Amino acid sequence: MLRFCKFTAFVVVASFALPAAAAPKAAKPAKAPAATAPATPAPVTAPAGPKKPAGDPQKFIAGLSGKLDQLAKSTSDLAALHKAIGDELRGVIDFAEMAKLTLPTQWDGLQPEQKTEFTQLLTRMVINTYVKRFKPGTPVEITYKQTRNLPGGRSEVQTVLTVKSTSADVNYQLLPGDGRWWVFDIVVDDASQVQSYRQNFAKILGKEGWSGLIARMKKAADKKTS
Repeated sequence: MLRFCKFTAFVVVASFALPAAAAPKAAKPAKAPAATAPATPAPVTAPAGPKKPAGDPQKFIAGLSGKLDQLAKSTSDLAALHKAIGDELRGVIDFAEMAKLTLPTQWDGLQPEQKTEFTQLLTRMVINTYVKRFKPGTPVEITYKQTRNLPGGRSEVQTVLTVKSTSADVNYQLLPGDGRWWVFDIVVDDASQVQSYRQNFAKILGKEGWSGLIARMKKAADKKTS
């Protein structure tokens, strides 16, 4: 856990329809009623105050890819596979950081309950869209290209992923926290997950406001994956 290429094994994208394209307007953060938390666990996020992570970024991504590949091979039950992959993703993606990056101009003006609800809905959307790309018994091959440093002690691991006969360039952007790495963005064939959500959310906020965005996110988060 992206406008997305035909290769979809590791691609995450907002899965709700957008209104007719209009020039995004700066959205004033609205005071919404107290949010009702969805019946899913709160996202696991990297703690504040990043520390130097143990191990290199490529090994971290290799470990994640290996776990997901093993899960895909270990069961013939689609629902069980999707749940297992979702549980794994909650422990490796910094959804709080992703949430802030998708609402860069609105985030600081939101109420705490709005931030919580938005982050939880974004978590469910990303996981729902991500896990449905996996099918039992379908292996994923990963080839590593290079690792480059990003500002603020962050890193990007550049890979090529292949499922059956379809391949795509997939770059994982990572940040350090609590002695390990966390994923905060995935870039597939030059399409950033965070940027895609940011653009989509800005369009909805400009036309429908905060309540409209939350309504669309709830609909997307509630979609079944199997």
